[in-house]
Amino acid sequence: MYPIKLKPIYDKTIWANNKLTKIRNIDCDEYGTCWEMSAHPYCQNIILNGVYKGQNLLSVIKENKEAMLGKYTLDDMLRVAYLDAKEDLSIQVHPYNEYALANDNDLGKTESWYVLDALEGATLVAGTLTTDKEEIRKSIADGTLEKHLRKVPIEKGDFIYIDAGMLHALGAGIFAIEIGTNSNVTYRFYDYHRTDAKGNGRELHLEKSFDVTDFTNQSNKVSNPFVQHETTTKTVQCESNDFNVDIYDVVDTLTLDTNNETFMSITFVEKDATILCNGETIDVNYTDTLFIPISCPPLTITGSGRVLVGYLSK
Repeated sequence: MYPIKLKPIYDKTIWANNKLTKIRNIDCDEYGTCWEMSAHPYCQNIILNGVYKGQNLLSVIKENKEAMLGKYTLDDMLRVAYLDAKEDLSIQVHPYNEYALANDNDLGKTESWYVLDALEGATLVAGTLTTDKEEIRKSIADGTLEKHLRKVPIEKGDFIYIDAGMLHALGAGIFAIEIGTNSNVTYRFYDYHRTDAKGNGRELHLEKSFDVTDFTNQSNKVSNPFVQHETTTKTVQCESNDFNVDIYDVVDTLTLDTNNETFMSITFVEKDATILCNGETIDVNYTDTLFIPISCPPLTITGSGRVLVGYLSK
């Protein structure tokens, strides 16, 4: 196997910004979401290089499960996507596996965000300021929910882990990449009374949201301002039962090896770079994400910049 480049899948949203599309020279300012790495039935990336070029990632994994995922299954696969927000996203919550499987025929969802850019004063929501469920219900009815939202100031380089059952939302002016579990279940809790051109609001999922939300659940950011070090450094961002994320600030080179123990996602969040693997050279651009199969030989990243690596516990 080899490092696999993937064709991004763009999705239009009402809160879209144009930071990602400008970086990639795409003439569209309505793409708020871009699926970078997905083998979920809802959305499957096409492979852009090597012997599997032109095939979708999901089918290749199914046909080569041991070489791609090893002991893991599609349920363990990671999903990577960009969120490019001009406006606040709706307040959301993701269910746990048991509830999602029973009610939506999908897995629950845990995710994390790394911030590539943020306007001064930007915030995101990670939990609430009260644990009183009935007070939250009342505030929805009387239009005062926003006073209960726990807002976290956000800057470039920040990282935050969002567990299932936590109310959360990315805020306006934030450009982030999400690494999370292989699910597409989201319950919309609150949408700032927004309406479309016909005056219709987007669907809310209040009862499901109240079923799964843990109002004691909060999360704190980890700050990672980019500094050019003298040698390559590694910073662990999260270690969980669902996935792990590390940041590497690369100086000249970085060698990564799956050791046939875990597959990986690799995202380049500072600069362009080159990957050398098994005698082959792969050029990668700023914002690119690659899937690294579990049986991939050791690879060397050449170039100085920041790399985000997602993987499972070994």
